Amino acid sequence: MSNIDDLIKEQVKCDQVDYPNENEMWSKIIRKQQNRNYKTKQHSYKPRIILSAILFTIVLSSTTVFAKYSTEILDWMRNMNRTGIITSLENGFGQEVNKTAENEVGVLTIHNVVSDQNGTTINFSLEIDHDYPIDYADFEHALLKIDGKEIQMKASAVYNQESDKLVGALHTDEEIPHNSNVTLQLGGVKETQLKSIELKDLAHSNTYPEKINIHQDGISQIDFISNDYQKGQYILDYLIELEEPNSIEHANLSYTIENEPIANSGVTDKRPQPNVIKRSDSLEIQKEAVEKLGVFLSYTDTVSYKPETWNLDFQYDHDLAKKSTFVMDIDEKIELGSQQLQFKELVITPSKVKLYFDKKNIDSNSLVQINYRQLKLRIGDKELSGYFDKDYVSFETQELIKDITNKEIALTLNDAKVSYEAEKQNKVDLTNISDVPQTIKTELNGYPIDVTYYANGNDLIVESESKNEQFGGIVQKVIYQNGERIFAETRSNDGVLRTHKQVETFKNIKEKDITLNFFLYTVNEDRAKTIILQ
Repeated sequence: MSNIDDLIKEQVKCDQVDYPNENEMWSKIIRKQQNRNYKTKQHSYKPRIILSAILFTIVLSSTTVFAKYSTEILDWMRNMNRTGIITSLENGFGQEVNKTAENEVGVLTIHNVVSDQNGTTINFSLEIDHDYPIDYADFEHALLKIDGKEIQMKASAVYNQESDKLVGALHTDEEIPHNSNVTLQLGGVKETQLKSIELKDLAHSNTYPEKINIHQDGISQIDFISNDYQKGQYILDYLIELEEPNSIEHANLSYTIENEPIANSGVTDKRPQPNVIKRSDSLEIQKEAVEKLGVFLSYTDTVSYKPETWNLDFQYDHDLAKKSTFVMDIDEKIELGSQQLQFKELVITPSKVKLYFDKKNIDSNSLVQINYRQLKLRIGDKELSGYFDKDYVSFETQELIKDITNKEIALTLNDAKVSYEAEKQNKVDLTNISDVPQTIKTELNGYPIDVTYYANGNDLIVESESKNEQFGGIVQKVIYQNGERIFAETRSNDGVLRTHKQVETFKNIKEKDITLNFFLYTVNEDRAKTIILQ
C-alpha cells in the first residue's frame, strides 16, 4: 500500500457515538417527566465456578425474597434499575445495607447492593432540602474504596415525589469481593430541572433540512438533517445548536402519540462542535402514526451545585450471587471485516449475561468493518437481546435462568451494516460549479447514486443519496488537489442512524471543475450467523 493511502486512512473520521444503553438513564428521566406532565474498567477474571445443573437449580430454588421495603422504594428501584437487578433483589441475590451518612447538605442512605461477576449496582437515596423544583441529579464523583483499591462508578438519581428524595443507582462493571470492607464516596451534586418545549411547527414531510428557532435557556435552534420511514421505523436526524454561553449537558427530542409518551432508540454523536448536539432517533411506529406525532424538545437546566461529599462504610459479605454464577469457557471466532472477535468466556448471573471476547486486527490494510445491529442469545427457550460494550456482549436477563447446563446456548448475529473502501475508479467529475445545484447520476458497486453539488460562498456542498434501501450511504469522499488530500470539514451523517443521504462541506474550493473521489460507503447486508456455544 502506498504512503498516500496510509496518510488518507489516518485521516478517516470515524463516527463516535453514545449507544442507547449508555443513554438509558436519560431516557428514563424523560419518560418519567413526560408521564407527569402529559397525564396531569476492564473485566477482572475471578476463579471459575462451573456449577452442575443440580447445584445451580438448588441455589436458585432456595433463595428468599428481599426485604419488605415500602411501596415507594420498590417502585423507584424498579424504575431506576435493569430488569436483571430487580430479579436479583426479588430472589435474594442482593445484600441489604440500609446505612446512612449525613453532612450539612443532607442524608445519604444506601439501601442494598447487588454484586456478582458481571458487575455491581448500589441503590441509594439522598434527602436534601430545596426550595425549587428538581427532576434529577448528577454527581461529580462516585467512588468505591475496597481494601485500598479505588473503583469509579456511574451515578445518577431522579427526584421521587412520594418520598421527597433523590433516588438513584450506582454501577460499575467490577465485582465487590466477598467479605470486603467498602467505603462509598459520593459528592458534587448537580441538581437539574428537565424542561420541555412543544414543537408545534414541526412538519412531517420530505422537505428537510428544516429549522426551528428556540432561543431559550441557551438553546438557539434545531436543524433537521433528514427524516425517513423504513422497515417499520421512523428515523429522524437533527442538530441542536446552542448559544454562548450555555450550560446544556443533555438535550434531545421526545415524542408522544395522543398525549401518551412513546419510546425511541436514540444515538447521540459526541458533539461534532462544542455548541452542537447531534442526534438520531428511531421510533417503531405505524407509518400512519407519523402524522400524529407530538414532538417536544427536552433539555436540562442546572439549578444548584453542592460540592460536599458523603462517606459511608459498610461490610459486603453476601456470596449467594457468586455461588449462583454459571461460567463457561468459549473458543469461537467471528470475523468482522478487518477485525476478529475471539469469544472466550460466557458468564451468566442472576443480574446479567455477558459474553467476553478479545478483539484483534487481522488485516491492517483493510477498512472493511461489519457492525451487527441485532444480537440474540438463546438459552433453551429463553431469548435475550444484547449489544456490544467494551470487551463483551451484554444481555439483559428478564427472569432467573435455571438448569443451564442442560440447555443449548446459541448466539445469533443479524442485520449487518458493512463498511467498504471504494475503488480508485469510483469517482465523478463536478463541472461548472456555481451556486446553482446540479445533479449527476452515477453508480457505486452497482448501486444507483445521485450526486448534487453547488457552491456556498467559497465552500463546496456535495449531497449524495441512493434510492436503494440496501445501500447504507456514502460515508466519506475525498478531493485530490495540487498534491493535497481534502476531506470534508463536516458530514451530515456522522453518528446518526440513517445514512442513505450524505451532505458534505468542503472548505475553500475555488476551482470550478474538480474530480470527486468516493472513499468509504456502507451496505446493509443480511450476513446472519449463528454460533452454538453449548
